[in-house]
Amino acid sequence: MWKRKRKGEPLPWYRAPNYKGNITEAEKRQLDAFRMQPKHPSAQWDDLPEEVRNYIVRIELELYDGKQDAAAGRAFFWSAAGAVLLFLVYKGVLGEPTIWRYAPAALILIVPWIVYRFEWNKNAEAFRPRNTEERIREEWELNYIVDQKTHAESDASSDAS
Repeated sequence: MWKRKRKGEPLPWYRAPNYKGNITEAEKRQLDAFRMQPKHPSAQWDDLPEEVRNYIVRIELELYDGKQDAAAGRAFFWSAAGAVLLFLVYKGVLGEPTIWRYAPAALILIVPWIVYRFEWNKNAEAFRPRNTEERIREEWELNYIVDQKTHAESDASSDAS
């Protein structure tokens, strides 16, 4: 009835279904050729000096912490707003306390934590070691494509002169 998708080798970043860049198919094939080589031209994680590896890890952790702190901050803010609304309804400031006055305030108190859970999981999934070597390859490939396009434009402008 329900079939599970088999997890094969992950697609490169430029072949992923959610990629919305402007890399041509010829450029993608060129990057595929780099990936088919026994050793990718980019640097390997083990070849990097230890200071560089530590720096990369520290930056990744700071980014992760920043995203998680922002998600928690939003959840606390909206929960506090919901708690204030509940208190105001309870005291009768916003009219006679009825279930219809409590419900929106309770939703504002609770829903942010449900959203927070999804954001937390999304951030944690994005942070999960996606193989640092893959990230290094991606950065190298992006630089390669940009360099190719820059050289092509400069060659075209020098030919026009």
